[in-house]
Amino acid sequence: MSAIEMESIFREGADLVKKGEPYALVTVTEYKGHNARHEGSMMLVKKDGSIVGTVGGSALEKFAIETSLEYIKQNKSATVDIGPTSSLGMVCGGSVKLFIKSVPSKDTLVIFGAGHVAIQVSRLAKMLNFNVIVVDDRPDWANQEKFPDADRIILNQPEKAIEDIPFGRTTYVLLMSYSGEIEKRALKLLLQGETAYIGLISSPVKALEFLDYLSKYFDSEVLKRVRAPMGLDICGGQIPAEIAMSALAEILTVKYGTTGLPLSRTESLLAQLSKKKA
Repeated sequence: MSAIEMESIFREGADLVKKGEPYALVTVTEYKGHNARHEGSMMLVKKDGSIVGTVGGSALEKFAIETSLEYIKQNKSATVDIGPTSSLGMVCGGSVKLFIKSVPSKDTLVIFGAGHVAIQVSRLAKMLNFNVIVVDDRPDWANQEKFPDADRIILNQPEKAIEDIPFGRTTYVLLMSYSGEIEKRALKLLLQGETAYIGLISSPVKALEFLDYLSKYFDSEVLKRVRAPMGLDICGGQIPAEIAMSALAEILTVKYGTTGLPLSRTESLLAQLSKKKA
């Protein structure tokens, strides 16, 4: 395998991680028989089945792609022992071992809006190891200078932006746009797909208005996916950094399946001490 091929595979892998998309890496660890590719040959398989690199072509490669796609869905990695390869219809015979490594999608936070709160959300989310995507149609607001921590900035309306974002079980969304109309349009699209979390920056009055509007298109079970107002009651929420912390605290409770309640056990521990001393 040439250095150029290896560089192409690693570059593509890094790009997919940045986009928050999963993939699988297939490596030939052992080959006995005749084949154009031998030990160390690698192939990257994307979730749509397209590839970068090769492990030999023909039926072996088809088998590797199909298995990789299953492993991507299951977030599984394993060594696959194939022998003899004639079982795949390969006339060369021999045997081969493939190590298929599934690389899961990184947790992605999509922020619709590029205002002051969004800047703080982006900064804090990056510290929490999220892949950060900012969506806004205003170049004076949505740019790398204002969002140095963002992995991607999409200058577009929600309809076009959503086409270019990988949504799924590891995607978290916050809506804090300058326009309520943009937020409504984005929500209509988001509720048709899969996300781990959808939060809307709002007052209770705004939340009620939005839910009333969305109830024309979705039933109550679907609407329960929208956290409005978003965030946990952990601070005053008077400044952008506090609002960002509140929103991300709620996202973390969803991510880890926790309650968001205080961890302190001082009162119960003091009660235990009192019983021991009594």
